[in-house]
Amino acid sequence: MSALNTTAESTITHVALVLGLTSLAMLCAITLSAQETTTTTSKTTTTSDVGAGANGMTAAFGVKGGVNWSTLYVNEAKDVNLRLGGHFGFFARVAPTGGLGIQVEALYDQKGATFTRSYATIDQRTIYKFDYISVPILITVPLGTVFELHAGGYGAALIVSERKYEGDVANFTNDLGDAKFRSFDYGLCGGAAINFDRVQIGARYNHGLNKLANSQDTQYLLGNSKNASFQAYVGVAIGKSK
Repeated sequence: MSALNTTAESTITHVALVLGLTSLAMLCAITLSAQETTTTTSKTTTTSDVGAGANGMTAAFGVKGGVNWSTLYVNEAKDVNLRLGGHFGFFARVAPTGGLGIQVEALYDQKGATFTRSYATIDQRTIYKFDYISVPILITVPLGTVFELHAGGYGAALIVSERKYEGDVANFTNDLGDAKFRSFDYGLCGGAAINFDRVQIGARYNHGLNKLANSQDTQYLLGNSKNASFQAYVGVAIGKSK
């Protein structure tokens, strides 16, 4: 039965990654098409009109990266601190000026948490590291020409699982084995961003909906813990419609 579950999760992971990367490729193609079919009328607009369109980043693809502050949330958890990590990857978007748009990303995403325990004069930290390939798909809601809200969901494939001990009792790192954790994560995400011509600066919260533990050992250690993270990032458009 466990083998069937593992096969099903692996299939879901591959399908999610294919769909996400396909969407990213399609958006890149649409962006390039928008650049190539820019009309003479758009070229002769006033400076203020061009500025509004540029700042709105109507259609673009590029690279992005930033900082993660992640943790695990579960009702019984105590003394759980944030893990500082990062994320980087690619984004593509189609967002008509003044209307709803879509932004798709493919990211290397570091998550996890730090558990701190004190016993009299003894201090010990346990750091859980979970790294994913994440594919967020977001609806963009414009509020003016440069500010926008983002809301949507994400799917993610686990590629690294690690536990590190630091403190007075022990200092070592071990790999718990990816099979002891669910290979696929998914959840909701939302945030806000500001676009300055080819640069996007934003912040986002990701709320996982799938528990991490996939074995009795990890269930005992983490219970029904799920991922949660806050991100601050900068994106730079490599290709962008005029």
